[in-house]
Amino acid sequence: MPSTAKVARVAVSDEQWRTFRQASLAQGISVSTYLARLVGAELQRRAGRPVEGVDPEASPADQAVTALAEARASIDELDKIAGRLARSAVAHGASWEDVASSLRLDPAQARAAYER
Repeated sequence: MPSTAKVARVAVSDEQWRTFRQASLAQGISVSTYLARLVGAELQRRAGRPVEGVDPEASPADQAVTALAEARASIDELDKIAGRLARSAVAHGASWEDVASSLRLDPAQARAAYER
């Protein structure tokens, strides 16, 4: 029965490969199992995202628009994380001025954007 395993070359430095190999060994798994987990995690992360629908045969303009939609989705996701962190910081005693300085925003803007 033919193997269904896929083989790929990885273009990284020797030092990066040694570090990656050590990370897999520290988990008690082979490099191929570790790579398979990373592939699975990346596919799961991309599921339902605009980038999942990129057709490599599409025109460069269509690919760019899809990539732009992915960037917007990522920005929205990061903004939600920033909001949760800002509210948590304030709940634990930080001021909106502290939060604003971390975000490089005016305190009123930070509060309006993230207070709820």
